[in-house]
Amino acid sequence: MATNEMEEVQQHPNRTTASSPKSNLALLKMTESKLVNGRHLNGSANVRHGNGNIAHRTTSSNTLRHLISFPIDILLNGTLLGLIFLHVLIAPFTKVEESFNLQATHDILTMGISDASVQQYDHLFFPGVVPRTFVGPLLLAASSWPIMALARLVAPLSSVPKGILGQVIVRLVLGLFSFLGWYQMSKGIRSQFGKTTSQLFMVVSSCQFHWLFYAGRTLPNTFALCIVNVAYSYWMQASQAVTKRDVEQRLMRMLDCLVISTILFRSEVLILLGPIVLLELVMTRIGFWKTVQEGITAGLLSIAVAVLVDSWFWRQWMWAEGAVFWFNAIEGKSVAWGVSPWYTYFTLLLPKIATVSMPLALVATMIEPRFRRYMLPATVFVSLYSLLGHKEWRFVIYVVPILNLGAAIALSWIFKRKTILYRIASLGLISILFLSFIASLAQSFISSQNYPGGVALRRLHELDLETFRAATVHIDGAAAETGCSRFGEIGSDPLNPRKPVDFDAALKSGLSTQSPRSLRDWIYSKDETHKVPRDYLKYTHLLTADPEFHKQNYVVLEQVDGYSGIRRVGLAQVKEACPAALQKVLESVQSSKLEGLWKTDTWELLWQACSPVQIKTEGRIWIMKRYGAI
Repeated sequence: MATNEMEEVQQHPNRTTASSPKSNLALLKMTESKLVNGRHLNGSANVRHGNGNIAHRTTSSNTLRHLISFPIDILLNGTLLGLIFLHVLIAPFTKVEESFNLQATHDILTMGISDASVQQYDHLFFPGVVPRTFVGPLLLAASSWPIMALARLVAPLSSVPKGILGQVIVRLVLGLFSFLGWYQMSKGIRSQFGKTTSQLFMVVSSCQFHWLFYAGRTLPNTFALCIVNVAYSYWMQASQAVTKRDVEQRLMRMLDCLVISTILFRSEVLILLGPIVLLELVMTRIGFWKTVQEGITAGLLSIAVAVLVDSWFWRQWMWAEGAVFWFNAIEGKSVAWGVSPWYTYFTLLLPKIATVSMPLALVATMIEPRFRRYMLPATVFVSLYSLLGHKEWRFVIYVVPILNLGAAIALSWIFKRKTILYRIASLGLISILFLSFIASLAQSFISSQNYPGGVALRRLHELDLETFRAATVHIDGAAAETGCSRFGEIGSDPLNPRKPVDFDAALKSGLSTQSPRSLRDWIYSKDETHKVPRDYLKYTHLLTADPEFHKQNYVVLEQVDGYSGIRRVGLAQVKEACPAALQKVLESVQSSKLEGLWKTDTWELLWQACSPVQIKTEGRIWIMKRYGAI
């Protein structure tokens, strides 16, 4: 009786329920219990009248808070999405870890997925150490294609999807997916812990460098984290479900997401899935056989999708992530990339990527019992993963959202205390978050100096693309690993980059009325078999980290610098140089009608003149042209 009345109040909060005093007492206890557990966090209050009935009352102050919170949510969500996009724009190039998914997305967009097209894909020429799935690149290409089509309509003479613009569009779309994952988790947090904790979660997440910087980077871990965050949202929503059936449904959706992430993108998510499922079984919120059935079903469907997609693109029967799991976990070959002590995640890597969230999450475990349900599996996950010798921060990125939740809970708890001690602590924490935010932007700018290969390829086109109708470019390992991608190969035929263009046929078909780059026959090679200088003589241009090796046959066109360290500058020097730099920037902006604001050189000039911390750079990649090449 009381349960039915409770559901009636929840469905019709403005309706008064009349019944016996005994049932009213039971109903009151249930209502108070839900209030204590944070279930009615929408600003309303249930008040008991003298006759024992429960009535719903919403105060004007609560209505005002609701109206204020809506634009705050928009501001926080917009800020987080804007920061993700900003990190992409600051550092648009990518490194070797991200190359497979980026090159695969490029090949799908520019060449299609027919049998003949797949034969020209980059991964068949440079397969890498282990195979990777094409599911992520396929979804990313499909999502980016409409924006590419719109860009071609707006700028018909552009190279899209080739060129840096095409690469940026792909990365922005991935950044949007990452944001949607974090936003979905914030909704789960709001359902269980309230809007203040949800908003603080977004604030804390906006102040961290690593996940923001990599939210738009085509790592398999980035794809996996998008789905893991959705799983976390279902997990938290289950704690607020009214009926056992609703609880089980949400936990099954959580299980589906974790299984999909494991099978398709990163097998280590299985180590996270295990403790979570075991905890829910112990708490009897899910049944054993139902869980087994759901896990097997989701697993088989995921494997079927992975095998169908990967086998087509790899031209052989393939479950890519299964091969990665075998290579790393069974054969143990990942140790070839280095071994770290077992405690590295706890003492170095997690503090590095979670910053202030890690100590605050420990505080949250002491003040909020509900948070322990989430912290326990995350701790077990990191502990188990620490048994593997090779360690990288991206392998445990999945616990950062949980740590940020803990930080938000602790901050909310501290901010609500009104004593002078807690107010001082609040001010200190706000200062730390602000400094962390500034540091994340600075780190992004510094990290942008780590991609000399991408800059060199862009500069080569700026120097010689219009003067060389046909050219052959060799990209060495250092250049390929620091930013060169097939998106940047804008001088080649996008449908068949290894086959020369028939210029006579192109002229007869009227291509001369299109972009001059339509008639460019630039061929790019990353051949790693060359041993002596004469092996390179077939190339007109080189992007190399060893100019001395080629100096007899090639001349240096330009040196591209890369990051080499940090140095401190005296305040007296900053005080002297900064006003002059500001004046120069203002004059440049006025003369170019604000166009100067969008130039990288403008911001680099301000940084070099006005910052007490300077970036040291040195020559990394050299652009070279063969003597006599025309």
